[in-house]
Amino acid sequence: MTQVPVLAMPNFSQPFVIEADASGFGVGAVLMQNGKPISYFSRMLSSRARQCSVYERELMAIVLAVKRWNHYLLGHHFIIKTDQKALKFLLGQRVMDENQQKWVSKLMGYKFEIKYKPGVENRVADALSRRGESSELYAFSIWQYKDKEEWDQEVQRDTKMASILQKSISGQQSDDNYSLKNGCLLYKGRLVLPKGSSRIPGLLKEFHSSPIGGHSGYLRTYKRLSENIYWEGMKRDVQDFVARCEICQKNKSQTLSPAGLLQPLPIPHHVWEDVSMDFITGLPKSHRFDTILVVVDRLTK
Repeated sequence: MTQVPVLAMPNFSQPFVIEADASGFGVGAVLMQNGKPISYFSRMLSSRARQCSVYERELMAIVLAVKRWNHYLLGHHFIIKTDQKALKFLLGQRVMDENQQKWVSKLMGYKFEIKYKPGVENRVADALSRRGESSELYAFSIWQYKDKEEWDQEVQRDTKMASILQKSISGQQSDDNYSLKNGCLLYKGRLVLPKGSSRIPGLLKEFHSSPIGGHSGYLRTYKRLSENIYWEGMKRDVQDFVARCEICQKNKSQTLSPAGLLQPLPIPHHVWEDVSMDFITGLPKSHRFDTILVVVDRLTK
């Protein structure tokens, strides 16, 4: 509680650690490195899954967590910590139960080690596994503007806003969207800022990049900001700011339309007449290299 609640960036040169746990109605896990959280996961169990033994529910928590963070873990050695001591010997025991065999088979292909961590110490995953489906957590951002005099001066320095303000004061304002409250110019009940105000970058950072903003998407950031403030071109400014956010670009998957069906290519008539090339990237380093150039002759394969 003494540090800003910001998730850490993954470092693929260091091992990942998963702490997983299960309760009577849910599973939860946290992905960590050096004791710092990278991502959280929780999920409610179906009525059928709730009837399973504690051992099976704990196994489900591990498998679901590994599946969730597959893009981080595949090809890397990682550690799984659980408070179910019997799971420590999962890789060395014979699994006879059909359902357990199904869950264990989903872990094939990963390089990991399971360690026992007492439930008293496994607090984060335990709390996530007990998060009820109906108890949603809402973060309310209560925004208050400061330096009222400086804010008013910015409005008065802008020619267009100053004209609207004077008309509102004299009662000659024809646009019903503008109003006055405690001497402040409002647009549809929201505080008005001049376009190009020096305060806009700070507001965008507060409502998007701060711990409360949580690096939300463009639309959610805009809705939260537009509840309190208005300036011309706000929607475009928010969209540009979110699109340029470095943290969002590195960590959020792109929302793209699904690719179309692959189309067959004509068969070449001669060897090396038609060659396909591509790079395989993100591999573990070997002799300082982590990329492979793949060259394929389309006729001979």
